[in-house]
Amino acid sequence: MQSVDRYLKVLYELHESGEAATTTGVAARLKLRASSVTEMFQRLERQGLVQYHPYRGVVLTRRGWERAVEIVRHHRLLEAYLYHRLGYPLERVHAEAERLQGVISEEFEERIAQSLGHPAYDPHGDPIPTREGRIPVFQAVPILSLSFGQKAVVRRVRDRDSQIVRQLVIYGLLPQRLCWLCGRRSAGAEYLIALQGELLRVPEAVLEAVYVEPMEGR
Repeated sequence: MQSVDRYLKVLYELHESGEAATTTGVAARLKLRASSVTEMFQRLERQGLVQYHPYRGVVLTRRGWERAVEIVRHHRLLEAYLYHRLGYPLERVHAEAERLQGVISEEFEERIAQSLGHPAYDPHGDPIPTREGRIPVFQAVPILSLSFGQKAVVRRVRDRDSQIVRQLVIYGLLPQRLCWLCGRRSAGAEYLIALQGELLRVPEAVLEAVYVEPMEGR
């Protein structure tokens, strides 16, 4: 069951980011062989959770989507609880929530949501589906798509790489922070970022995990 939930969560995340759920893409996300992913796709199709198209990947069925939304809600609420109530470092909440997401009950999920005031977003800025399956509005663009000097508010940081998240915490490039892209260093893949009165030199690989909402006309 845990394995199935893990796949469904990845398929949801690919849909969320506008990416196709191909065999190679899912294999890369899960660090598995393509043949193993193909076998799981076929298993998920037999269970009525996906429609599998060889050489093209899968799409979630209605049943698969509903289950994926439930798992994502569990995961993101757990991240919020671990971070805001238990004081877990931001770079550790993703892995801990992965271990717990498939085993908590619906009652436990609801108690977490109530204790947190029914948050719309997790600590990384990802939208938390409601109990009814509605998805909060999420609008953000990669920070590297900004024009130099354009102000923006950080809305989301990608959570798949704990080392990158740890660096973002050190820099302070976290959701709700105001920043702007100032320029690029001619030597090395680094950008200059203004954040809370400081001018930071941030590697391009770290900034690729940051998504912002531009502040037009400011």
